[in-house]
Amino acid sequence: MARHWLDVARYADTHGMHLDNERQMWAYRDWVISAFNQNQRFDQFTIDQLAGDLLPEPNQQQLVATGFNRCNVTSSEGGSIDDELLFRYAVDRASTTAETWLGLTAGCAACHDHKFDPISQKEFYSLYAFFYSAADPAMDGNALLTTPTLRLESESDRQQIAKLRHAIQSANQQLQTASQSLDYNDPATLSPRPDPIEFQQWWLEDAFLASGTVQASPGHPTEFVTTTDSGTKPFQGEKSLKRTTEGLAQDVWETTGPKLRLPPQAILVAHVFLEPESMPDAIMVQFNHGGWKHRAVWGDYEIIHWGTPGTNERVAMGELPESGRWVRLEFPLSAVGLNPGDEISGFALTQHGGTVYWDQVGVAGQVDPATDPGHSFLAWWQQISESDIKALPAELQPIARQAPSTETAAAASPSVAADGGDKGVAEQANDQAVAKLRQHYLIHHCSAVTAQLTPSKQQLAAAKTELAEFESQLPSTFIFRDLPKPRQAHLMIRGQYDQPGEAVEPNVPQVLPALNIPSGKSAATRLELAQWIVAPDNPLTARVIVNRLWQQFFGTGLVSTSADFGSQGDLPSHPELLDWLAREFQSSGWDVQHIVRLIVTSQTFKQSAVVSAELLERDPSNVLLARMPRLRLDAEQIRDNALFISGLLVTDMGGKGVKPYQPPNIWEPVGFAGSNTRFYSQDAGSALYRRSIYTFLKRTAPPPFMSNFDAPNREQFCTRRQRSNTPLQALQ
Repeated sequence: MARHWLDVARYADTHGMHLDNERQMWAYRDWVISAFNQNQRFDQFTIDQLAGDLLPEPNQQQLVATGFNRCNVTSSEGGSIDDELLFRYAVDRASTTAETWLGLTAGCAACHDHKFDPISQKEFYSLYAFFYSAADPAMDGNALLTTPTLRLESESDRQQIAKLRHAIQSANQQLQTASQSLDYNDPATLSPRPDPIEFQQWWLEDAFLASGTVQASPGHPTEFVTTTDSGTKPFQGEKSLKRTTEGLAQDVWETTGPKLRLPPQAILVAHVFLEPESMPDAIMVQFNHGGWKHRAVWGDYEIIHWGTPGTNERVAMGELPESGRWVRLEFPLSAVGLNPGDEISGFALTQHGGTVYWDQVGVAGQVDPATDPGHSFLAWWQQISESDIKALPAELQPIARQAPSTETAAAASPSVAADGGDKGVAEQANDQAVAKLRQHYLIHHCSAVTAQLTPSKQQLAAAKTELAEFESQLPSTFIFRDLPKPRQAHLMIRGQYDQPGEAVEPNVPQVLPALNIPSGKSAATRLELAQWIVAPDNPLTARVIVNRLWQQFFGTGLVSTSADFGSQGDLPSHPELLDWLAREFQSSGWDVQHIVRLIVTSQTFKQSAVVSAELLERDPSNVLLARMPRLRLDAEQIRDNALFISGLLVTDMGGKGVKPYQPPNIWEPVGFAGSNTRFYSQDAGSALYRRSIYTFLKRTAPPPFMSNFDAPNREQFCTRRQRSNTPLQALQ
């Protein structure tokens, strides 16, 4: 049952154009299978898919069902035009809806009034208007998940997420408490002001900063050791970073929290030890400030080719440091194109060949605490930019925009802010707001108290990382939503995306029963459209669906043109039977299994397929149903039957699409460089023998066993599979 609906829904596991990258929406396929297995009422099956998101308090499965209108082909190809893609997506969704439930070729009216059926161009664009305000972007980003999406959570998943969020709240509260108990006096408010001090901020010492993530070269994870191969201890502390490689390799740290602000008067520092028996060709230190464009190189300048030569992207610093001992590398910020106050989001320690140890990497220098934003709350407040303010929590933004002064900074300590004294209500509230801003500064920007807050910060970072890792393992799926503010739809002159004509509102063709718009609503929504499609007085839906069910069992529907119930379609061979089945479908509560049972227990279905020469001459196409037609099975049935007979069939249900056996070089000729479906990576074990409906379907190169037996590539809706007879089928 489900495979026929997936043909109509144009379900596939890839986007369909350009890179044809993988998209994760197999949950929709599983929902369809489950709906048929549970015999969900067909009217609710319809409403969930077209408007599940508009139902009051929709559940997870109703949102998954809206993936029906996210199955369309999408693109992110360079040079594409957003307006054109948005137009094409809405046309596809309107045309698919009309043919799926109404059996009408409404898409013909995208360019002009329908030549054969009473559907005007304006009426088509009124139907199109239901889908034109979709919230998904024009460009799919070639991404596994393109918004809007839904993370799929079981009850146990939700309990675990709640537990992890509670741990984050507890860790955050501990950090807040620790910041309030700090013995901190803003040096800018002291008299006399303190003398300049020497400072060191190590981003690597015994470990990388906990406020970020570390990525290592494939095949060799990040390693910290207590001694070098030569027996030398770390430069400082207990451990140093070690990497051994024959080619290019590196360890990269990138922040998951605040960026690293470079203090005034700072110099960049790294301590390095080169193993004498395993010398590298070159070593490199890289910094990410708006991109990885700041690099210092020692040794062979050409062997690590990253960055434009002769620029900040690749600066020659001289020969390799002396081997067999710790050497301090230091250089000014300007040497690699950085400036005081710049914020870096990552750094990398890179080498080509050899064995290299790193320790105490960061910045050092002399700083005036009273003027350094890393030590003085007042100095930080005075230099904060509008973009910095917008990044603050909303409640802190108004106070951050006020002109700071020594007095307001001095009044920001928790004890002063809490003790209102003789101040008025407004002044007390202002002091408390400044105190909150000061607390935010101490937690996120004050290097002077970093050591005191590090344990609390590490605990919070660990809790956030645990939640992020858990959530990243949960699957998600595409869902359909509308924009908060609808787009205005227009009749598009001659079907051109950039030629809008008359404005139109959501509506249905006038030849059909009128759409019911509830009082109080200014315009109809997809929910009213879905309810109208399955309304008792709609003459098409029930007939179209029972005709398609009949087609599944007899090869041809009572209306042979199952995709076209319009004037160019064939008349029903047995109109009274079609009417009776449609009415029975509705009166049974839209019970699909009831209609299937009626069909397969009928005398018509139970007839022999043996045919006499006389009958074959009188009725070659079996329009009169005097015999049971002989039908070749569909592609999935042929493969599943072979697997079942052999005892190999795996009947596990649900989950990501699998990649069973297929001939080599099917994906590769159509694969783009950079596509994650460029190469076919065959699965192993039980995945090779899953039911065929779970086979991964790449639109630009569908599974060959399906193409060979006339299954569609799912680039657009398909209401009836054709049946051919070829030597390749016999060979297969």
